[in-house]
Amino acid sequence: MSATKKTVVADYLREALSRGDYRPGDRLPGEEELAEELDVSRATARLGMRILQDEGRVSIRVGRGAFVADHHPVMHKATPDASDDPSRFDLGYHERLRQAGYSNIDEKVKVSLDTMRPKVAKRLIDAVDGRAAGGGLVVIRSSEHYVDGGLWQSHVTYFPFGIANNTPLMSPEYLENGIGTAMRGLGFHEDWNWDVVGARMPSQDEADAFGLGPGIPLLVQERVTYEGQRPLRYTETLMPANRHQLLYAGGDAPENLPVMDSDVNVFDH
Repeated sequence: MSATKKTVVADYLREALSRGDYRPGDRLPGEEELAEELDVSRATARLGMRILQDEGRVSIRVGRGAFVADHHPVMHKATPDASDDPSRFDLGYHERLRQAGYSNIDEKVKVSLDTMRPKVAKRLIDAVDGRAAGGGLVVIRSSEHYVDGGLWQSHVTYFPFGIANNTPLMSPEYLENGIGTAMRGLGFHEDWNWDVVGARMPSQDEADAFGLGPGIPLLVQERVTYEGQRPLRYTETLMPANRHQLLYAGGDAPENLPVMDSDVNVFDH
């Protein structure tokens, strides 16, 4: 069972998917059929299918066969926008989940106090004095979104202790008007932010928590928000890549973006 032969099987299936021979949800040829078609063993055909599974393009169901992955990602509005604060689960994102056909939607909020890990300290560096804001302590506010009882998306926001201490940000209760409004109520003006978005494979704990199969990476969005040169908060959002797609809008975009109500899907071929 050489790597070359199993790669031939994977390439054959990948090209068939690219041509549109099989649509999302369709059952693929079985191991025996592939083995005969490509003159390889059934074990090699199985290994070739697993390559596509590891890429997240095929779902293998024990006793039923291999099926083309059917991804229906929900739009995540990544551009900062007061009308769609991502910390307000009841606003846009919640409604988009409902429009996608999900009804059992919930949010769990947790708050803790901890020392500032190096990764967090690096993102909360004050541009004026070059030191991490908050004296080494952070208030951690996590918001986990659940759909049908399964973890769907998570936000973790880190606040310098001096900003969040003894404020509503430390309460594990839902903030009705979002974190941005709470910050303004405390006298902080969020002038600007930067975002970094990337993708990585989940740890085993993350894969178990999100219920992810082989080949599904996590989208990771990091955002640091500032008042002048002072960092006010750092947020890390984790999103399974088969369930989410990020929307950024530029220029004088309308508040109700047409793409929000469209069927745009990055998994379309």
